[in-house]
Amino acid sequence: MKTYRQGATGALTDEYEKAIIELQTLLSGVSLSEFNEIKNPSLNENSKSIRNVITHVVRSGYSYANYIRNRFGEEVFANEFKIETIEDAKNNLEYMFLYTQVTLKDKGYLSHNDMMHLLIKTAWTTYDLEAMIEHAIVHILRHRLQIQKMLR
Repeated sequence: MKTYRQGATGALTDEYEKAIIELQTLLSGVSLSEFNEIKNPSLNENSKSIRNVITHVVRSGYSYANYIRNRFGEEVFANEFKIETIEDAKNNLEYMFLYTQVTLKDKGYLSHNDMMHLLIKTAWTTYDLEAMIEHAIVHILRHRLQIQKMLR
């Protein structure tokens, strides 16, 4: 039986983990040639291949966690990684999620109201904490769908 995390941030962390697992499961069925194949040569660098998409997803995930850490005055780490294989991709998704999990772990005390009033300024907009985490989750879901389409 699955154990669920407590509180609003716990529920969002559970959903984040679910999205990561779904993406890792999708990658398990991808060959290395499919992973590296340039599927969309005219698109931006982040969308040319499955490998590029995953690199973008991992980089963005660290960025979202760092925005949250900055808002709380916590130490931010420069998370360097390289993705060359499918195992690298799955492992780096896991490491990024663990970093995010640590970022959110001590914020379980926050009420829904607290989360709604805790604003986080990013390079592209301002989110409340709940919306920032939801954006991170949907970002993974959106790119999982993109990869599914690339595999057709």
